[in-house]
Amino acid sequence: MNRVRVLILFIFLCLLTGCSNDMNRKEIDEINFIHVMGIDYMSDEYILTAVYNTGQGADAESTDTGKEEIGQGRGATPFEAFQNLRLKNKKTVSIANTGYFLIGDRAAKKGIDYCIDFLSRDETVKMESLIFVTKGVQAEDFIRESLDNKQVIHEDLEAIEQKQGELVKRNDNTLVNILNELENNMTCVLIPYLISENNSFLLQGYAVFDKTTLVDYLDMDTSSGVNFIKNIIKAFPIYLDNNVGLSITYSKCNLKSACEGKVIKIKIDLDFETAVKEVNTDKNIFTREELNRLTGMQNEYIIEILKKAVNYSVKNKRDILQISRIIQNRHSKNWKEFEEKWNDTLPEIQYYYEVNSKITKSFILSN
Repeated sequence: MNRVRVLILFIFLCLLTGCSNDMNRKEIDEINFIHVMGIDYMSDEYILTAVYNTGQGADAESTDTGKEEIGQGRGATPFEAFQNLRLKNKKTVSIANTGYFLIGDRAAKKGIDYCIDFLSRDETVKMESLIFVTKGVQAEDFIRESLDNKQVIHEDLEAIEQKQGELVKRNDNTLVNILNELENNMTCVLIPYLISENNSFLLQGYAVFDKTTLVDYLDMDTSSGVNFIKNIIKAFPIYLDNNVGLSITYSKCNLKSACEGKVIKIKIDLDFETAVKEVNTDKNIFTREELNRLTGMQNEYIIEILKKAVNYSVKNKRDILQISRIIQNRHSKNWKEFEEKWNDTLPEIQYYYEVNSKITKSFILSN
């Protein structure tokens, strides 16, 4: 008799488990998992534009079924706009699987503090989600134009993320990293910006935020100079005037600092290696003399890239190189003298360059 009772109890539990699984699956089917979200500000209200896949079903990670559709919400704050989005959608919407947040130009100029605060307080959000700024346009327009061009937005953004991974050692535009950057109001926050061109997305450089407000856009060379100084460059092309092209295969940058009275000195110490990628000259460039000459030329090329980032910081009094952190950490006693007038101190910093390189590889196919 006891065995019969145990068997009945076992069957009952199995039925409960099966029902539970069915209910969970049904709940997931009723959720629109947002892949991409645009955040805009216009006419004194925030506008959230959500891109989700109508055919993803119970698989929140699915990218191969259904088609991308847009939902939109408006409100006085990002949170109110999100609640409006939820109310207007036939299904529950979730940012638990949102991999990309696009901040429109006006919202960025308004200030990203409300946007970042809203995202960081959602218990389901992925802290490794990537944030981009859409240069000169609303995120909504950026998204709608892409859909009109038959682009699959989240796939194009995945391609951008992959390209980032090929060029730099890490992505600093994650939600968690930007949260950390905002804690230090002495340094500028840098977020990559996108433009849309020929039915694709292009990374063009960094958007510069003074505290939380967008103040400028850096060009690609200046942004690359920042990446060298941050020691995150993985690959970088070098185009020399003598029809020789090279690619950086290794780089390491170290900033050395000194405080002498009221003078801050920063030495940028950069070592890198390159591979020859293109030779459009009849001259033999692989003699010792020519290799030495090319090495000197590539050193000068990279120094000019570094100077673009340094000169921007000096001219505009914006700490895009995070020098204040170096002084705070390494020269805490001296920092008190500079803290109150840090922006006025930036043009007075003396920079020095020590760049060493070598050409290590040249791949040639032969019979």
